[in-house]
Amino acid sequence: MKLITNSPGENDPAETLSILHLERVLAAGEKQTGRDLVTLVRTRHATYTTAVFSGMVIPGRYVIKTAGGNRGNVTYTFPIDAKFGSFDVVKGEVTLLGTLLIQPRMGTRFVVAYVPPEAELRQTFETLYPALAAQTQGHPTHSFLPTIDLERRAALASEVKRSASLWNGLAQTADGEFMAGSKVGKVLWRKAGETRWKELDVGSWREVLSVRPFRGGILAAGEEGLLRHSVDEGRTWKSLIPPDTGLIQLAHPLRDGSLVVFSRREGLWSTYVAEDVDSGKWRKLGEFSDTRSINVPWMRTMTVSLPDAAGVMMPNGDLHITDGKSITRTSNGQSTIDVNALPDGTLISQTVLMTKTTLLSKDTGKTWADLDTSRFVVAIAFKDAQTAYAVAPIAPGLLPGPLGLMTTRDGGKSWSHTGSSPGLTGAYAVRQMMVDRADGSLLAFLPDNAIVRSADEGKSWKIVKDN
Repeated sequence: MKLITNSPGENDPAETLSILHLERVLAAGEKQTGRDLVTLVRTRHATYTTAVFSGMVIPGRYVIKTAGGNRGNVTYTFPIDAKFGSFDVVKGEVTLLGTLLIQPRMGTRFVVAYVPPEAELRQTFETLYPALAAQTQGHPTHSFLPTIDLERRAALASEVKRSASLWNGLAQTADGEFMAGSKVGKVLWRKAGETRWKELDVGSWREVLSVRPFRGGILAAGEEGLLRHSVDEGRTWKSLIPPDTGLIQLAHPLRDGSLVVFSRREGLWSTYVAEDVDSGKWRKLGEFSDTRSINVPWMRTMTVSLPDAAGVMMPNGDLHITDGKSITRTSNGQSTIDVNALPDGTLISQTVLMTKTTLLSKDTGKTWADLDTSRFVVAIAFKDAQTAYAVAPIAPGLLPGPLGLMTTRDGGKSWSHTGSSPGLTGAYAVRQMMVDRADGSLLAFLPDNAIVRSADEGKSWKIVKDN
């Protein structure tokens, strides 16, 4: 079974979930033993935040008790006892439970919805356990026993799909087209030349990690080989043949028309290129291992795109980049928490060694220059290599003090206070900022799906999208 926590805030326990507790339903007078308490374990074979749980248990009737995990000294538990009823496990047969959707609300409240087993869940099972899938082909498949409550929770799935999500992979083209992906198969899109932000449904529950313009349309890629293309502004989507069924974190079209894909299975990355995507013929350029950082162990791989190159940046500062012909590995030598590219090819990286700072590279990551920005910077956005904006201390000292919008026009040598932080609920409530290449205004992306805009370098902010 799968479990997706669709939280729009920072305290999303999706990454911490690791186990699912089951309990066998006992007959009258039967005493419970240790064999009646079962734990299913999470696998990250080809998913990002979607939790996939599986295991082999003795035959019987079971209920789900809790889903849990931990991070540091904090333990998360979803008490979903009996919310979905019971299900049978039969010897030699398969039980596919479906997908549980957890939508956190204010405080400790959350909505629990349900997606019955469908084609995507069966594909996950067949990919993870091909031998078992072959052995049980033609055998009955079991799931939750039908109940009125289960039907009600299935009806809530569409509500979760519409709810606020945490956007990832935010990208912008040179003419100001914005796009990002999210959980539950959604895409955030703002067409170049327009002001309206749209949320599109790619027709999947898999998380979308990469969205790019492609052949006059939109290309979405993500978990478990998700690769879909729309030419009618997201109304319909065509599935393309992926190079593998791994987690596609980046699918980027190069200027010559070819498509580059970075895909991860377990801890191994593979890089592919296709000159003709419709043919499904992919050429593998190479492999490299996934690496983490000791300083920022929670960070995952980031992506960066240029007109003639694309790559993935590891949290330890390793950059693997390709021009569609070969892969080059460089490093900035520091733990990395963000990376993006300007239209002229300049790479900008937020890093942490002893303190937080900003690095710039004008040679595709071969060398990096340290701008020595304040360690208290919350978010930073570059218009070009000389002009940048940062939510940062107005007069930093040992402590940050008041925050505001700070502006540099000389490549970071000096900064001036030009406005206020765009955070609506607090100065630190800013996830990301970008300069809108369509008109030069500043956009800030906040929790709960809010986007605000400033055309006067932070003196005033206007909400352009909310939940």
